[in-house]
Amino acid sequence: MTPRLPGRARALVPVLGPVLLGAVVGVVWWLVAPTGPVVLLQGGSVLGAADPELTASQDGWLVVLGAAAGLVCGVAAAARPGDAPVRRSLLVVAGCLFGAVVASQVGAWLGPASVADQVAGGADPARGLVSPLRAHSAGVLLAWPALAALVMTMGHLSAAWSGARTPRDADDDAALADADDLATPAPSPLRDDQGS
Repeated sequence: MTPRLPGRARALVPVLGPVLLGAVVGVVWWLVAPTGPVVLLQGGSVLGAADPELTASQDGWLVVLGAAAGLVCGVAAAARPGDAPVRRSLLVVAGCLFGAVVASQVGAWLGPASVADQVAGGADPARGLVSPLRAHSAGVLLAWPALAALVMTMGHLSAAWSGARTPRDADDDAALADADDLATPAPSPLRDDQGS
């Protein structure tokens, strides 16, 4: 028999699971998302060699990894809805949102420092500056909780639909069997008497 967690600790699992997964997603994002050289202009603005493509690629990788994590969290929550599936689903979505924030922060922390920190650290502004890794849009962080919510909703609807259909199907089968019994004529005992 597996040991059960106390009620409060069990309530935290739907939130803490995605948050811990967020740290793993952040490390993977740091490993796969590209960075590139940047040039510091006179006004202090930063120009990347392929700035729009680099920004889209960094955000794109975070969306893909967040969507995969959302799929995992959604399937896990739908497979084990517990006693209160609505409350559990809301906790999972909140955990996924925190997990997405943790992933972006871990990736940014592991990635190159900000351009200002690189210059303050003695990097040559003419060369040697590297673009930091960061989520360029807050909407990028919503892919994870949105996909988790969609998967959980589909799972709960499917479970409710199949649960509602099962008793009715059994009743329909019994009614069809009764109808077949009524439609089949019973053998008449008079036939044997008439034949003799």
